[in-house]
Amino acid sequence: MRVQTWSVGEFTITKVVELSVEVGLLDGLIAEATPEVVKSVGWLCPDFAIEDGRTLWDVNSFVVDTGDAVVMVDAGCGNGKSFPMQPVWDTLDTPFLEGLAGAGYRPEDVDVVLLTHLHLDHVGWCATRDAAGRWVPTFPNAEVWVVREEYEAFRDPAEVEWVDSAALQAQRELMYQQSIRPVEEAGLLRIVPADAPVAPGIRLYATPGHTEGHHSVLVESDGASAFVTGDFIHHPIQIAFPDWSSRVDVDPAESATRRRALFEWCAGTDLVLLGTHFSGPGGGRVVQDGEGYRLVPVGASHLDADS
Repeated sequence: MRVQTWSVGEFTITKVVELSVEVGLLDGLIAEATPEVVKSVGWLCPDFAIEDGRTLWDVNSFVVDTGDAVVMVDAGCGNGKSFPMQPVWDTLDTPFLEGLAGAGYRPEDVDVVLLTHLHLDHVGWCATRDAAGRWVPTFPNAEVWVVREEYEAFRDPAEVEWVDSAALQAQRELMYQQSIRPVEEAGLLRIVPADAPVAPGIRLYATPGHTEGHHSVLVESDGASAFVTGDFIHHPIQIAFPDWSSRVDVDPAESATRRRALFEWCAGTDLVLLGTHFSGPGGGRVVQDGEGYRLVPVGASHLDADS
């Protein structure tokens, strides 16, 4: 397994890929992104789509190392979790922790896990089974941070038209029991206000729409900056078409408005956009492209997790 690293000022950001999603599995999540349209956006292939227009996705976590703190943004699906709504990810067995080790980090090195939102593919590695089969915190020294608005909405979720509400509630309860409750019982869960200081140079950035309390993460050091998306941007085609929202966004209009505002702000700058579900290069700089934008990949160094 290979991991990618970027230097952002004095900080290092490392992408650890948990898994590559089966090609085409998530086609349709963005309704307008038909294969014909995807094929028409030339810069998406081969990094973010294949020639026939099917889209490529990964499940990524990002480790921000400031030298004084190690902060992980999002925690993937996790191993051995129950996902009745997404059976292809049920009881996974991925080498995520080996990838983390290849990047130079042990679970006990992580100081904070920042969760952009509480969906199953962003919280799973918060807990793993111990030798007795009990769910326990994966990162024993890390506080797990969730914005208060997001946590409250998770416990009392809004309905999404495209999703079976009963099935969603059952999946949320499983996710809570397997990934969140073990952290809470260990005294490591922190429900924080949106303006809570994370660490010098790392702050939460409000990007509601996918969920009520969704927050991305802005990293700034020595004049350089990076932005970790969470599900505020699911796939790079939303850079080409900022108004296209995911079918599972609770407020698609709000999500689209926030996306366009972000691109207007960062287009043409040196900010590195890092996608939690971006495949291939995983990140790049946003530039204007007609009425939309495109992503220009930024070179990253590579490490071999088996070394």
